[in-house]
Amino acid sequence: MFIFFTMLVPIILGLLLPVFKLNRFNRKLYVVLSTLITSFLVYYVTFFQNDLVWTLVRFSSIFSISFVGDGLSKVFSVLIATLWPLASIYAVIYMEHKKNLDSFFRYFLITYGIAIGLTFSSNFISLYFFYELLTFLTLPLIMHENDKESIAAGKTYLIVSMIGASLALMGIIILSTFTSHGIDFRYGGVLSSEIFGDINTLYIGFLLCFFGFGVKAGLFPFTFWLPQCSVAPTPVSAIFHAVVVVKAGAFAIIRTIYYAYGVEFLTGTMAQNIVIIISIFTVLYGSCMAVREKNIKRRLAYSTASNLSYILFAVSLMTDESIKAGLAHMFFHAIAKILLFFVAGIFILYSNVHMVDEVKGIVKKMKVAFYSFAVASFSIIGIPLTCGFISKYLIVKSAMDVNSNLSLIGLIIIIVSIVLTVIYLMSIVVMGFSKDESGIGEEIKVSKLMNSVFIILSILIIYFGVNSSFLLEFLNIIS
Repeated sequence: MFIFFTMLVPIILGLLLPVFKLNRFNRKLYVVLSTLITSFLVYYVTFFQNDLVWTLVRFSSIFSISFVGDGLSKVFSVLIATLWPLASIYAVIYMEHKKNLDSFFRYFLITYGIAIGLTFSSNFISLYFFYELLTFLTLPLIMHENDKESIAAGKTYLIVSMIGASLALMGIIILSTFTSHGIDFRYGGVLSSEIFGDINTLYIGFLLCFFGFGVKAGLFPFTFWLPQCSVAPTPVSAIFHAVVVVKAGAFAIIRTIYYAYGVEFLTGTMAQNIVIIISIFTVLYGSCMAVREKNIKRRLAYSTASNLSYILFAVSLMTDESIKAGLAHMFFHAIAKILLFFVAGIFILYSNVHMVDEVKGIVKKMKVAFYSFAVASFSIIGIPLTCGFISKYLIVKSAMDVNSNLSLIGLIIIIVSIVLTVIYLMSIVVMGFSKDESGIGEEIKVSKLMNSVFIILSILIIYFGVNSSFLLEFLNIIS
């Protein structure tokens, strides 16, 4: 029951926010403290609560809205609880001169609660319920500016999400018809050793779930919604790409493979081959599109699609080591990507810089921010002494251990993608450090709190790059 209470806290605090009619300073304090309290509760649930299932509503003997703190839930909850407070500090500063802030931060806090509900869902019905709520409650965040571009982006996001949700629902329904004891998540899957009926139907069900949940993860051919939604306020882009939404898609796919359909059932099948192929294709496609894109936030969005498919490729290899490699990349990519978006937002907020060629010489205006951008770029590339190197190394090692034709093709694609990542990120870094002959102006005084957030994230990137053993050990709880 404590999980349910933890989920309710940010939802209630979000709903109450407009009632208090707070001034700007008190609103900032309210949002940050609400997030910190919620994260403290999430940590308590993760490390001090048992993993017993608690049911909120039971619809039948096999369908219910239930919560559990199993291994995968705890891994994902730590990611959310660590990054959301940093995002809240950034958001209250970034948004302070915007309009309709009570509405913005109401949905910001409620979304945190829904993310907790999704994380601790104990079965497919619960996960799907919160997955859909996540769509509708993040929609106002995308459309907050209420201009033509943000409204169009919101419509695209809603339509694409509904398509993905419909596909996933069909896959869940198919799975439910093949099991008489419910679809509660269980490591190894819910299917019994003897499956009655057309086994090909189950493979189709799995693919429907994979592609349905893959929509939010930016899987090809649905990659386009990510760059289009980059028109949202930067704090929204940051949590979308690093904490929820795209990560929720990857999380749901991991649930589908390892906790629902099961590795034993899927390994060596055409269904597995299909998801590996589409994952490695998206890795390459996202990187190629990022190289072509000149808008910084849109470039970072394509980068997200590519890097999320690193995770999908790893988990689709369906070994004990590959899921840990995928989860490690989920963690480390999140830390670096949220920092990249944070700094990109600073470019926009303080210098009105949106395009790559406008970054020239910007290091002179915002040293801490730009050096942090460079550190995050090194991690996304996978340069040693950054956490991104660790997770990419683990993915490569997992693929080599599998030693199949598709895994080796995946390795080649990863190498090509890394080269492309060097091009699309280091071009920004080099441009930022280059001399601006037009005279870019005096140094800008970026908020000390913002700079503190950048420094914390940069330290985490380097720290996990040289000492990630305890986090990798933590990942063992998934089984």
